[in-house]
Amino acid sequence: MTDKMILYSDVVPLNRDNHRSLRLDTRDDRFAFARGTNVVPALVDEFVAAGPHLPILFVPGVGLPVGVFLIGLNSNENILVDADGGWRGDHLPAYVRRWPFVLGEVEGRDPVICIDQTYQSPADGSGEPMFDDKGAETPALIERIRLVNGYFEAAKRNEAFVKRLVELSLLRSVTIDAKFATGASIALHGFLTVDAEKLEALPDAAFLSLRRDGFLAPIYAHLQSLGSVERLRKLHAPALASAPRTVTADQTPAVANDEAAPAAAEMQPEDAA
Repeated sequence: MTDKMILYSDVVPLNRDNHRSLRLDTRDDRFAFARGTNVVPALVDEFVAAGPHLPILFVPGVGLPVGVFLIGLNSNENILVDADGGWRGDHLPAYVRRWPFVLGEVEGRDPVICIDQTYQSPADGSGEPMFDDKGAETPALIERIRLVNGYFEAAKRNEAFVKRLVELSLLRSVTIDAKFATGASIALHGFLTVDAEKLEALPDAAFLSLRRDGFLAPIYAHLQSLGSVERLRKLHAPALASAPRTVTADQTPAVANDEAAPAAAEMQPEDAA
């Protein structure tokens, strides 16, 4: 049906008979399912709103790079999900809000709404029913389906956006290097960011085409978002206070330590590291 995706384990078509008893979890502490990853896909439509709160990076994908939100500095750890399953960030990515649903493709059929079979209704019986007693979709489920369909359409704009960045050779490899006061450090490799110097050096026609197509605002939001890596470093700091260590992960753009501070995070090109 679909390739394996971040956060999803076992995707099947949503069925009013098989899934009639399920309830939509609406609790503030429902995000434990997102604890095991430090990146989630980002929609270009989110860049401007999310930029002040989350680092926006790119990672190599199948064919084209993929925009992602960095939500932790350790591989397989989302620092924005607290011990109770609450989300402590100021922006909740659409990819996370969409779970456990996704639009799936079935050979010979139109795309269908699917659900991750690992999803379970709240144990306390709270939440909104997905189907009524007659098997009809409830308003809560209809609203979630609207989000899934909207995400699918927005993802198409992602492809056009990233394709343009690649065509203009604007992406560069970077390394994220976070330093802590204890002497510990975390380095993440394999990320991509827009090269600001190449952007400003574009011929007028190419630069104006980015503006015409509405791509300049998300590009600048992405560049400004890179400063948010420092916020992630501060969230990681308490866990490293008593256990200095150095971690290197093969995973996305480059951030380097700030020479003016013993504890800081920064971004730098890999060829300069």
